[in-house]
Amino acid sequence: MKRIIALFSAVLLSASAMAAPSWKVYEVAVSPGGQQAVLEATDKFMKSAKGKSYGGGLHVNVVLANGISPATHSFVMLMPSIAAITDWEASLAGDADAAAFFNVLSQHQTVVSDYMGSLVKAWGDVSNEDRVWMVTRFYTTDPLRVLEAQEKLMADPAAEKFPGQVALHATSLGNRSGANNQISTHLFAVGYKDVAEMEAWTSYLNTQPSWGEYLASIRDVVTWQGTELLQNAVIYDAALDLEGFTNQ
Repeated sequence: MKRIIALFSAVLLSASAMAAPSWKVYEVAVSPGGQQAVLEATDKFMKSAKGKSYGGGLHVNVVLANGISPATHSFVMLMPSIAAITDWEASLAGDADAAAFFNVLSQHQTVVSDYMGSLVKAWGDVSNEDRVWMVTRFYTTDPLRVLEAQEKLMADPAAEKFPGQVALHATSLGNRSGANNQISTHLFAVGYKDVAEMEAWTSYLNTQPSWGEYLASIRDVVTWQGTELLQNAVIYDAALDLEGFTNQ
């Protein structure tokens, strides 16, 4: 019975998140020497008539570390809802600007995976200036306990020194990843202005009792699935920046 209740709470939290500010990620493997062509094609498209009509934010990231995944870059679309994302993508069909963009991409990259999700809650100093991201995917049978544990962690006096931002997202669609048909239900995205800031905070946090208490409190309901490190290569946020996305 407890398991049924836990799974039901996961469904409810995921469903409510789908109406929240949402995103889609395309992880791609760019061929050696192809990064410049991909970035130039992206810039050309975003400055085209069609690109200027995009109502969201676009982050193009370089992958610094992601384990066995062949992805070298990722495109992250930020929009007001999942419906807005799907409507935008449908509008690209038959558009000349989009066709030219995808033609260049097809010559220099292959898509590794794509998945969608929505913001649940954010903490810390949400800033457009953050450029380095630790993204940790996980599977949980009790998302409400994870949310409560994160609230407690961020309310601890130790968290007053936290220099970055952290957001909990529900990964509701396209969430199959890894070996053995592994499924992610959520992810944490933690942003810093640079790698040095990330290192300093991580070293400090590992000495704090509240961090150990946090991990212990969700140990029986969470399966961690690894952390990847990303850095923004270029951001297009004239229509929707990160601060606006998070505060919708």
